[in-house]
Amino acid sequence: MAKILLKNIGCLYSGDINEPVIKADSILIEDGKIIKVGNNLAANDAKVIDVKGTTVMPGLIDSHTHPVIGEWTPRQNAMSWIDPYVRSGVTGLISVGETHIPGKPKNAEGMRALATVAKQTFDNVRPAKMKLYGGAYIMHKDAAEADFKKFVDMGCKCTGEIGLGSAITVETAGPMMKWAKDAGLKVTIHRGASYLHGSNTIDPDTIIGLQPDVICHVSLGRVPADEVHRYFDETKSHIEITRPQLGSLDANAEVIRYAQKRNELYRVVFGNDCPSGFGVFSHGIWELVLFASVFCDIGVGAAIAMATGNTAQAFNLENTGTVKAGNWADLVICDAPAGSALKDATAAISDGTLPGISMVMIDGEIVAQGAGVNTAPAKNQVC
Repeated sequence: MAKILLKNIGCLYSGDINEPVIKADSILIEDGKIIKVGNNLAANDAKVIDVKGTTVMPGLIDSHTHPVIGEWTPRQNAMSWIDPYVRSGVTGLISVGETHIPGKPKNAEGMRALATVAKQTFDNVRPAKMKLYGGAYIMHKDAAEADFKKFVDMGCKCTGEIGLGSAITVETAGPMMKWAKDAGLKVTIHRGASYLHGSNTIDPDTIIGLQPDVICHVSLGRVPADEVHRYFDETKSHIEITRPQLGSLDANAEVIRYAQKRNELYRVVFGNDCPSGFGVFSHGIWELVLFASVFCDIGVGAAIAMATGNTAQAFNLENTGTVKAGNWADLVICDAPAGSALKDATAAISDGTLPGISMVMIDGEIVAQGAGVNTAPAKNQVC
């Protein structure tokens, strides 16, 4: 692949919660990876993209999806749900269980097969070039230790949510969690109430007793503050909040406020929990970025980091989620919406307004470009 130079960057968000803003105006990309970030970079052999003073940030990563095969979602009987995500600036989707297929298997043998097919199909065909981390093995009581080693060897990142299979207690899921963690998989768990057919109710004591890596949709339902506090105080888990259509806004805010109080914003990640019976929301992660910035007084750079670098860290994703040399060039170029009084993307996000997406890159390849296909057009369009 040819070299690409992004120049005249107005604001560069890193995706790193510890240093959210990079004081640089250029990014040099080669063979799909970032090779240098700095000021006034030049390369005679590079294709130059003038960012025109607009904002560059890492592509968003959705920490909670339930894909099945390709872009088909049986719950909605719909196709082509991934492309709008990419056009909205989402470059990574993490599966926490390919659960919504009709006639879902109810034992380990069937789940092994389902997760294997999902992983291999998404490896072979990447819809809209999306990085989809599939093959999330849902635990049933008859699972074996070798199952987890198999999925690590396949390159899988995490288990399906505990709560989607029959292993849902400390006694039944506990040994499997150890197998999974020992093998190198991150373990996710369904928090609390059952809100769709096929999911189980799991109480806080069980969740804390299991000590998962990621506690999913902590804001689901009316979650009391003391339960939110327990997850921070009594586990080392990453805590996921979900879009407003699913999560209690008060609980979402309490998660962020308490994380900030503990100086642990790095533990917060954003998930969409879709496709599901509730629909497909390509802007769901953006909604959480806006929510954190506007209603929780979190800086824009930190809010973006919760949707990018935090998630990459939580799931041990290699070379993505942050803007730095050596990482894949999974990038979003954005600005205030055309026609608005807002100055730039930072002002838009601080105002609770979805920015206009001008360009999306995955692995250094331009995968979406144009005058706002899934968002308002950017005030200053990069072409």
